[in-house]
Amino acid sequence: MTNAFIDESWLNAPSSDEYFLAVVSVITTDRRALKLIARRLKRAPKLRAKSEMKASVTPPQLVRKLLGALASSPDISIVAAIWHGKRSEVRDHEALYQALVGRCALLTVRRSPRIDLHIDKRYTNLDQQRELERAIRESIAIVPGNIVRVFQEESHVTPELVAPDFVAWALTQRYCRANGEFYNLIRTKIAHFDDLSRQKKSGSP
Repeated sequence: MTNAFIDESWLNAPSSDEYFLAVVSVITTDRRALKLIARRLKRAPKLRAKSEMKASVTPPQLVRKLLGALASSPDISIVAAIWHGKRSEVRDHEALYQALVGRCALLTVRRSPRIDLHIDKRYTNLDQQRELERAIRESIAIVPGNIVRVFQEESHVTPELVAPDFVAWALTQRYCRANGEFYNLIRTKIAHFDDLSRQKKSGSP
C-alpha cells in the first residue's frame, strides 16, 4: 500500500512583508521504513522529552541526519507546492493553505492513484476539516480511477509526519534564508515541484 504524508512550513514576516508557504508530500511504498527513520530521530537524547518533532526547533545536525536518511531511502519520493510573495498579496491565508494542500495532493495522486493521504492535523473544528478534505477531493477529481483515503492526524500519533515537516522547513531555508544546505540534501528526491506564486504572476491557473 502506498502512503503519503503531508505537512507545511510557513514564513509570515509582517516587518518585511515577505510571505512563504510550502506544502510537502513524502510518498512511500514502505511505511514501516519511514516510521523507523522518524523513531530513530526521536530517540536522540535532546529529543526524548518531546512528543512532537519540528525541524524549526531541532538541532541542525539532527535535521541533516533525517534528511540524509530520506535521501538514501529507495522507497521515497517527494512532491511539493509553494507560494512565495508579499504578505499584502495574500487576502485569505486559509484559502491559500487549502489551495496548496489541494495542489500537493493532486501531484501525489497523479503519481499513485491508489493511496492513503496522511495530513498533519491543522484544524480541530470539524467543519474546517471537512472543508479541507473537500478541497482535496475537488483537486484530485481530475485523476481518473483514483482511490484515495484522507486522514487528518496529529504528528505525535503519526511519527512519519516528521518527514514532510523537515523537507518543508528545508524549502523555507532555501527560499527565505538563502540557505540551500538542507535543501541540497534532499533535492534529488523531489520528483515534482509547483510554484503557485509564479503561475499567478504569469497568469497560469
